[in-house]
Amino acid sequence: MPYPVLALLDFLFTNLVARGLANWWAPLFATADAQLPRWLRWLETFDASLDEGWRGGYFGVVWDGVTPGRWARYWLRVRWLYRNPAYGFSYWALGRDFDPKQWTVLAFEQTPTRDLFHAVGPDGQFNLTYYGRWGTLKLGWKAWNYFDPDTRDWKPGYVWGPLRRVPEVFSINPFRRK
Repeated sequence: MPYPVLALLDFLFTNLVARGLANWWAPLFATADAQLPRWLRWLETFDASLDEGWRGGYFGVVWDGVTPGRWARYWLRVRWLYRNPAYGFSYWALGRDFDPKQWTVLAFEQTPTRDLFHAVGPDGQFNLTYYGRWGTLKLGWKAWNYFDPDTRDWKPGYVWGPLRRVPEVFSINPFRRK
């Protein structure tokens, strides 16, 4: 399927299903280890639990070993899903297997004011990631996550998520700047 169709599917699922319908009630089904059941895995982040938002300090509050109460934890889990909507859908349904030998980095630049990464892979796959003055732009498949900026090469043996896959991404945020 061509990328514009995948981007449209991602946009619709993210905004209509995840943000519009499911993110507010899905945490009610969380397991003891803060994961969603298999039938809801398209809504959750494949690489972090629902509690990563508060445990990792993503919301500006550090809990210092204290577990939030039941309703606070529920709200923080909802916030986590809204921060990362339909992450699993992008990985499982729209993602592709990743083989770094089939990818070529065309551009990589990191400055104090801008990050730019552009790579191409097999079958029309690509990754364009930009953080800078005009906001954040992430298009294609997230090969950026397999790239090591220090060595300027692919991370050897790295597996992101349960499988060596790259999720599809269509993210434009003019307000999130470097």
